[in-house]
Amino acid sequence: MFNFATYLTDFMLTIFRNSLLLLSFLVTSFLTLSQGISANEIKDLNVDQLSKAEVVKIKNEMNSKNMSMNTLENVAILNGMSATDFSILKNRIESLDAEVNESNIEKGISIVEKPIELDKRSALQQSTIFGSEIFSNASLSFEPNSNMPTPTNYILGVGDELQVVIYGMQEFSSTVSVTREGKISIPIVGQVYVNGLTFDAAKTQIKKACSKIYSSLNSGQSTISISISKIRSIRITILGANKPGNYTVSSLSTVFNALHIAGGPDANGSYRNIELIRNNKIVKTIDIYKFLMNGDQSDNINLLDNDIIRIPVYKNRVKIEGKVKRPGVFELLPQESFLDLLRYCSDFDEAAYKSNIKLVQNTEKELKIIDLTESQYQTYVPVSGDVFKVSSLLNRFENKVSIKGSVFRPDDYALYDGMTIDDLIQKADGLTEDAFKTRAQLIREKEDLTKEILNIDLSKDNKGIKLRKNDELIVSSLFDLTYVKNVTIGGFVKKPGTYPFIKNLTLYDVIIQAGGFLEGSSKIVEISSVIIKDEKVDLKEKSVSKIIEIDTLLSDLSKNILLSPYDVINIRKKPVFEVQRNVNVVGQVFYPGDYTFTNQDETFLDLINRSGGLRNTAYKKGIYVLRNIDKISTENKEFNAVKIPINYKRILRRPNSRFNLVLKVGDEIHIPKVVNTVQVFGKVYVQAETSIAPGRGVRYYLRSAGGVKKTANKNKIYLIYQNGKVKNTRSFLFFRFYPLIKSGCEIHVPTKIDKPEEGEIQQIKEKLSIVELSVISGVISSITGMVIAIINLLQ
Repeated sequence: MFNFATYLTDFMLTIFRNSLLLLSFLVTSFLTLSQGISANEIKDLNVDQLSKAEVVKIKNEMNSKNMSMNTLENVAILNGMSATDFSILKNRIESLDAEVNESNIEKGISIVEKPIELDKRSALQQSTIFGSEIFSNASLSFEPNSNMPTPTNYILGVGDELQVVIYGMQEFSSTVSVTREGKISIPIVGQVYVNGLTFDAAKTQIKKACSKIYSSLNSGQSTISISISKIRSIRITILGANKPGNYTVSSLSTVFNALHIAGGPDANGSYRNIELIRNNKIVKTIDIYKFLMNGDQSDNINLLDNDIIRIPVYKNRVKIEGKVKRPGVFELLPQESFLDLLRYCSDFDEAAYKSNIKLVQNTEKELKIIDLTESQYQTYVPVSGDVFKVSSLLNRFENKVSIKGSVFRPDDYALYDGMTIDDLIQKADGLTEDAFKTRAQLIREKEDLTKEILNIDLSKDNKGIKLRKNDELIVSSLFDLTYVKNVTIGGFVKKPGTYPFIKNLTLYDVIIQAGGFLEGSSKIVEISSVIIKDEKVDLKEKSVSKIIEIDTLLSDLSKNILLSPYDVINIRKKPVFEVQRNVNVVGQVFYPGDYTFTNQDETFLDLINRSGGLRNTAYKKGIYVLRNIDKISTENKEFNAVKIPINYKRILRRPNSRFNLVLKVGDEIHIPKVVNTVQVFGKVYVQAETSIAPGRGVRYYLRSAGGVKKTANKNKIYLIYQNGKVKNTRSFLFFRFYPLIKSGCEIHVPTKIDKPEEGEIQQIKEKLSIVELSVISGVISSITGMVIAIINLLQ
């Protein structure tokens, strides 16, 4: 008997099971899309064998997706990773942060306050201030060298670790640390107070204490060696920097090292009056310009615990721009002059106008311009906000004349008092043989800067014509005044084209210059001549043509005629002259080779039949025709042929259909052999060729190539089959449908394109976020709760 309640219960349980399957599928899809790793790969992941780079990659992926460790654990365990393996993975990820912190402490870095961001709208940006570049240069960090010998004047303090070694008649070795009481405790010897002592003084105290126990030290039969095995860290404070705050640094760190860690002075910070405060007193005023200009590091002193570096606001900044070697913003001390500023900017460059500099200065209400002359450079003291503008030299000459055209050395020359046209021609080594002497042109600049032309007869004496600044003499050539004449030949000659006309040029001369006749040329030649008359002619009468018969051996001189300028010669073809029209059949046929067309409509199947048909080894799905076409250009290459895929089975069923391709001259029919491999190209780790595995899809062959790279565009993977046919990957939501694999095909994995091609619509496919996954889980949970409630109600 039918039980409705039982049926409904089974129905709802089926929905519940399917809902869980859907949830699992969505989670797996999310992992595959967002992290690039499949569920099977997570399950089989050997966490112990992961390299450090791979752990860093997982950490970076978590950061980019804002994924917490708990979320990663849930997703990983849901997809088969054991709790033990995940615990190992978690420890390795968390150890990365510890390594970074430890590395920073070794380098003297421990930032405990968030850096202050600069106001990029400021007129005096940090990047333009002279000296700011040393704090943005990672290779100039002033980091102390931990491998160098400890300086003898190094002050010992709490946390330093010393190694004491005695060798010789008596031997002893111990590593001791300076305690909070400022002492070191040496076994057997006892305690020695070293806090605040220089390293040199501490060594004396330690040797003295050890000598009381190890008497051979006094006699010289044993030797003591004392070294610092571990440098302590100190705490300092930096104010007025780009990244102000408290820092933990190595006790070997210097002022410049600390300033570099803090990013240097902020946008308004001084570079000339930085204060080092120790025990509430200014013990040093640092001027960074001393180091920048002279390499002087006398201000770069070592830091002590609780030191404060205070960077006050600048008092005097000026700007210099234009033709100097180092334009920018500079900070000046009181009483420093413009000459000091010129020294800081490395002086004028070669094209600078030095006699007068434009100065733009602030007043109480507005701006004003001051002309700063060369005599004021040493005495003028710049005011904060001054902007100096150094101009270029004028792009003109004070003593230049030029000569161009038919002279042996056309060029610009220096003008001197009393210089004449004849003097200028002599400087240019005289006129050439083709010079047109009776009418040269002298282009002269008038007082209002307009120009005039004076006609000069160079065949006469021109010593009375004095040259002026910027005069330009142009000497024309006789050839410039004549037309360039030529003749043209075309038709059945080897090198058709245009050839220069010279006096007494004949038809035979031009034919010889054109390489002679081609096979199939006739004796008939047509010559078209241009009509040239001074009197008025009929507008319809533009040229005259004549047809003549010549000797193709060019031996009958009676048929050779003189040509005129601009004649056009056309060598005709014989009335009946047809070359063979061939097609080439290549590959797995019984009689491959060249075949001549028997009719105008020869088809693919006709040629296959003439070549004896296909062999058993022929791969019918890979047949294609290679056809020559006009050159086609693509983004990366040019080619002159295309592949036309052939559907052999369809042609056999319907020989008279459009699939039976009508061939053209020069076509090549390719019948490939069966190839049982698949090749993978593009953005994979190894360009691979793999034996075909029946039933396997694209992903199988991508794995055989080591997988795809980060830069691969998985949605654009395409296949090229042996017959030249191309099939692309299709996508729907987060599903990808790859083309079917066939023997001999090629899998191409292209590169991601950050920006779409012009005119192409950009398709953006967003991946599921953690929030969206939570929503999906909530919906499934609601469905599950509803199913359970209905089951309980029915029971």
